[in-house]
This record gives sequence, structure tokens and C-alpha cells, in this order.
Amino acid sequence: MKKEVTVLDVDGRKIRLGCDSSSCEGCKGSFFCTAKNTSFSVDNTKNLELKSGDRVVLEMDSGKTVFSVFLSFGLPMLLFVPGYYLGRHFFKSEAASFFCALAGVAAGFLLAGLYFKIRKNLYKPEILEKKE
Repeated sequence: MKKEVTVLDVDGRKIRLGCDSSSCEGCKGSFFCTAKNTSFSVDNTKNLELKSGDRVVLEMDSGKTVFSVFLSFGLPMLLFVPGYYLGRHFFKSEAASFFCALAGVAAGFLLAGLYFKIRKNLYKPEILEKKE
């Protein structure tokens, strides 16, 4: 998926980009996205000559976007069920089962957070070209 965004600031190889919500139309993760109307940083791997105000084309893999949304929200919800049944098996209490289910959700968020912390460069968008 390719989107056009604006360069806000250039600091060596780090480029701060900004986009408005119209550039997110058609993105499969736009419902959950927190980058709308905000800025984010990417690396200038192609060493393009950029300055503030330039427009560039970003590429973000749609499959990676969908997977990141699933991992961020789906994994915690999937771990809710085993957490509930493990709590029910070991504690024989509805309240304990509920708290174990919440622990499963927390474990899902923790696992997703660790995964993205380790593999963060894999999910960064890449600058393809400078628009004229």
C-alpha cells in the first residue's frame, strides 16, 4: 500500500513525517490506527535529498498491517478463553476464572508488545520516492 505524506522535519537519516486522515483511506488498519493527524519517524534508507514541506511516497505492506492489528488485538482476545478455563480448572471459582481470563488478556498484550519491540524495524514504512 502506497501513501503520500509530508516531511515535517529532517534530522540526518531520521525523517519525521505527518499525514492527515485522508491519506489513510483504504488502509485495512485505519480503524485502529493512532497515527492519524500525528507525526511519525522513518529512516531515509535511500538517502533522498529531503527538506521540510516535501511530499514523499511511503510504502507499507498491507499484510504486515493486518497482521499487526491481529497481533495487537486478536491475540489478547484469544488468550482470554484459555485463561478463563485454566482459572476454572485450578480454582473452581467464577471470580478466579474471570481474573485468570483478564491475566490471559494482559499476557496477550505483553507478548504482542514484546514482539513489536524486538521486530520493530520489520513494521516500519519505507520511503519510496520524493514527489515533485
